Amino acid sequence: MLTQKLLSIALLSTEWVIVFLIILSVVSMAVIIERWVVLFLRGGGEGVESALREELGRSQLPDPAHILPQSQSSSVRVVRRVVGCVQNGIPFEEAIAIAISEEKIELERRIAILGTLGSNAPYIGLLGTVLGIIHAFHNLSMHIQGGPSVILTGISEALVATALGLFIAIPAVGAYNFFVRSIRKILVNAENTVRGLAAVISK
Repeated sequence: MLTQKLLSIALLSTEWVIVFLIILSVVSMAVIIERWVVLFLRGGGEGVESALREELGRSQLPDPAHILPQSQSSSVRVVRRVVGCVQNGIPFEEAIAIAISEEKIELERRIAILGTLGSNAPYIGLLGTVLGIIHAFHNLSMHIQGGPSVILTGISEALVATALGLFIAIPAVGAYNFFVRSIRKILVNAENTVRGLAAVISK
Protein backbone atom coordinates (compact mmCIF):
# COMPACT_ATOMS: atom_id res chain seq x y z
CA MET A 1 0.00 0.00 0.00
CA LEU A 2 2.68 2.46 1.04
CA THR A 3 4.86 1.38 -1.88
CA GLN A 4 2.02 2.02 -4.31
CA LYS A 5 1.46 5.51 -2.90
CA LEU A 6 5.15 6.32 -3.19
CA LEU A 7 5.15 4.94 -6.73
CA SER A 8 2.20 7.15 -7.65
CA ILE A 9 4.13 10.16 -6.42
CA ALA A 10 7.27 9.07 -8.26
CA LEU A 11 5.31 8.66 -11.47
CA LEU A 12 4.45 12.33 -11.51
CA SER A 13 6.01 14.09 -14.46
CA THR A 14 9.54 15.45 -14.00
CA GLU A 15 8.43 18.67 -15.64
CA TRP A 16 7.72 20.26 -12.25
CA VAL A 17 11.34 19.59 -11.23
CA ILE A 18 12.62 21.20 -14.42
CA VAL A 19 10.34 24.21 -13.96
CA PHE A 20 11.54 24.53 -10.37
CA LEU A 21 15.17 24.37 -11.52
CA ILE A 22 14.53 27.04 -14.14
CA ILE A 23 13.08 29.30 -11.44
CA LEU A 24 16.15 28.63 -9.29
CA SER A 25 18.44 29.49 -12.20
CA VAL A 26 16.69 32.84 -12.61
CA VAL A 27 17.04 33.52 -8.88
CA SER A 28 20.72 32.54 -8.99
CA MET A 29 21.52 34.84 -11.91
CA ALA A 30 19.60 37.71 -10.31
CA VAL A 31 21.57 37.34 -7.07
CA ILE A 32 24.89 37.07 -8.94
CA ILE A 33 24.23 40.23 -10.94
CA GLU A 34 22.91 42.19 -7.94
CA ARG A 35 25.81 41.22 -5.67
CA TRP A 36 28.38 41.88 -8.40
CA VAL A 37 27.06 45.42 -8.86
CA VAL A 38 27.02 46.04 -5.10
CA LEU A 39 30.53 44.71 -4.54
CA PHE A 40 31.82 46.64 -7.55
CA LEU A 41 30.52 49.87 -6.02
CA ARG A 42 31.63 49.02 -2.48
CA GLY A 43 35.10 48.00 -3.61
CA GLY A 44 35.97 51.40 -5.04
CA GLY A 45 38.00 52.43 -2.02
CA GLU A 46 41.29 53.14 -3.76
CA GLY A 47 42.34 56.76 -3.48
CA VAL A 48 39.64 57.78 -1.02
CA GLU A 49 41.90 57.97 2.04
CA SER A 50 43.41 61.30 1.01
CA ALA A 51 39.96 62.75 0.38
CA LEU A 52 38.76 61.45 3.73
CA ARG A 53 41.82 62.82 5.51
CA GLU A 54 41.21 66.26 4.01
CA GLU A 55 37.52 66.23 4.96
CA LEU A 56 38.10 64.90 8.45
CA GLY A 57 41.05 67.20 9.13
CA ARG A 58 38.87 70.22 9.83
CA SER A 59 38.26 71.72 13.24
CA GLN A 60 35.61 69.21 14.18
CA LEU A 61 34.29 65.95 12.82
CA PRO A 62 31.52 66.55 10.28
CA ASP A 63 28.10 64.95 10.23
CA PRO A 64 28.71 61.34 9.04
CA ALA A 65 26.13 61.78 6.27
CA HIS A 66 28.23 64.67 4.86
CA ILE A 67 31.42 62.62 4.52
CA LEU A 68 31.87 62.06 0.78
CA PRO A 69 28.08 61.66 0.37
CA GLN A 70 28.33 60.53 -3.26
CA SER A 71 30.68 57.62 -2.50
CA GLN A 72 29.33 54.08 -2.05
CA SER A 73 32.75 52.68 -1.15
CA SER A 74 32.84 50.41 1.88
CA SER A 75 35.89 52.33 3.12
CA VAL A 76 33.86 55.54 3.20
CA ARG A 77 30.82 53.81 4.69
CA VAL A 78 32.92 52.33 7.50
CA VAL A 79 34.51 55.72 8.21
CA ARG A 80 31.05 57.30 8.39
CA ARG A 81 29.91 54.68 10.91
CA VAL A 82 33.07 55.03 12.98
CA VAL A 83 32.75 58.83 13.06
CA GLY A 84 29.12 58.53 14.15
CA CYS A 85 30.03 56.06 16.90
CA VAL A 86 32.92 58.22 18.14
CA GLN A 87 30.67 61.27 18.24
CA ASN A 88 28.27 59.26 20.39
CA GLY A 89 31.02 58.49 22.87
CA ILE A 90 31.85 54.94 21.77
CA PRO A 91 35.58 54.10 22.08
CA PHE A 92 37.46 54.04 18.79
CA GLU A 93 38.31 50.33 18.76
CA GLU A 94 34.73 49.36 19.55
CA ALA A 95 33.51 51.75 16.87
CA ILE A 96 35.70 50.00 14.29
CA ALA A 97 34.40 46.57 15.33
CA ILE A 98 30.79 47.78 15.08
CA ALA A 99 31.32 49.45 11.71
CA ILE A 100 33.14 46.49 10.16
CA SER A 101 30.57 43.97 11.42
CA GLU A 102 27.66 46.07 10.08
CA GLU A 103 29.34 46.46 6.71
CA LYS A 104 30.07 42.75 6.57
CA ILE A 105 26.39 41.98 7.09
CA GLU A 106 25.51 44.33 4.23
CA LEU A 107 28.09 42.82 1.88
CA GLU A 108 27.17 39.21 2.66
CA ARG A 109 23.46 39.76 2.12
CA ARG A 110 21.93 37.11 -0.18
CA ILE A 111 25.18 35.29 -1.01
CA ALA A 112 24.02 32.43 1.23
CA ILE A 113 21.45 31.79 -1.51
CA LEU A 114 24.30 31.03 -3.92
CA GLY A 115 25.94 28.68 -1.44
CA THR A 116 22.66 26.87 -0.91
CA LEU A 117 21.97 26.56 -4.64
CA GLY A 118 25.50 25.41 -5.34
CA SER A 119 25.17 22.66 -2.76
CA ASN A 120 21.64 21.51 -3.49
CA ALA A 121 20.82 22.17 -7.16
CA PRO A 122 22.62 18.99 -8.34
CA TYR A 123 20.57 16.94 -5.88
CA ILE A 124 17.34 18.49 -7.11
CA GLY A 125 18.41 17.67 -10.66
CA LEU A 126 19.28 14.13 -9.59
CA LEU A 127 15.84 13.80 -8.01
CA GLY A 128 14.28 14.77 -11.33
CA THR A 129 16.43 12.22 -13.13
CA VAL A 130 15.52 9.43 -10.71
CA LEU A 131 11.83 10.23 -11.03
CA GLY A 132 12.20 10.30 -14.81
CA ILE A 133 13.89 6.90 -14.85
CA ILE A 134 11.17 5.42 -12.64
CA HIS A 135 8.58 6.87 -15.01
CA ALA A 136 10.44 5.46 -18.04
CA PHE A 137 10.59 1.93 -16.60
CA HIS A 138 6.94 2.12 -15.64
CA ASN A 139 6.06 3.13 -19.21
CA LEU A 140 8.13 0.20 -20.50
CA SER A 141 6.23 -2.21 -18.24
CA MET A 142 2.95 -0.83 -19.53
CA HIS A 143 4.01 -0.85 -23.20
CA ILE A 144 6.31 -3.83 -23.70
CA GLN A 145 5.82 -3.70 -27.44
CA GLY A 146 7.42 -0.27 -27.50
CA GLY A 147 10.82 -1.81 -26.94
CA PRO A 148 13.97 0.04 -25.82
CA SER A 149 12.86 3.28 -27.49
CA VAL A 150 10.30 3.82 -24.74
CA ILE A 151 12.82 3.70 -21.91
CA LEU A 152 15.62 5.45 -23.81
CA THR A 153 13.40 8.39 -24.62
CA GLY A 154 12.31 8.68 -20.99
CA ILE A 155 15.86 8.45 -19.66
CA SER A 156 17.18 11.04 -22.10
CA GLU A 157 14.47 13.44 -20.99
CA ALA A 158 15.17 12.68 -17.33
CA LEU A 159 18.88 13.45 -17.70
CA VAL A 160 17.97 17.01 -18.65
CA ALA A 161 17.16 17.61 -14.97
CA THR A 162 20.65 16.58 -13.88
CA ALA A 163 22.26 18.75 -16.54
CA LEU A 164 20.14 21.71 -15.50
CA GLY A 165 21.03 21.19 -11.84
CA LEU A 166 24.74 21.25 -12.70
CA PHE A 167 24.18 24.29 -14.93
CA ILE A 168 22.82 26.12 -11.87
CA ALA A 169 25.34 24.81 -9.34
CA ILE A 170 28.61 25.50 -11.16
CA PRO A 171 28.14 29.27 -11.65
CA ALA A 172 26.59 29.59 -8.18
CA VAL A 173 29.59 27.98 -6.48
CA GLY A 174 32.06 29.98 -8.56
CA ALA A 175 30.26 33.25 -7.83
CA TYR A 176 29.96 32.40 -4.13
CA ASN A 177 33.71 31.76 -3.79
CA PHE A 178 34.53 34.92 -5.75
CA PHE A 179 32.21 37.04 -3.62
CA VAL A 180 33.61 35.65 -0.36
CA ARG A 181 37.15 36.57 -1.43
CA SER A 182 36.01 40.00 -2.64
CA ILE A 183 34.21 40.75 0.62
CA ARG A 184 37.28 39.78 2.64
CA LYS A 185 39.44 42.12 0.54
CA ILE A 186 36.93 44.99 0.75
CA LEU A 187 36.69 44.71 4.54
CA VAL A 188 40.47 44.58 4.96
CA ASN A 189 40.84 47.70 2.81
CA ALA A 190 38.10 49.45 4.78
CA GLU A 191 39.69 48.60 8.12
CA ASN A 192 43.12 49.71 6.89
CA THR A 193 41.62 53.00 5.71
CA VAL A 194 39.88 53.77 8.99
CA ARG A 195 42.97 52.83 11.00
CA GLY A 196 45.04 55.06 8.75
CA LEU A 197 42.74 57.92 9.78
CA ALA A 198 42.76 56.90 13.44
CA ALA A 199 44.55 60.03 14.65
CA VAL A 200 42.04 62.28 12.92
CA ILE A 201 38.89 60.38 13.89
CA SER A 202 39.76 59.65 17.53
CA LYS A 203 40.96 63.14 18.39
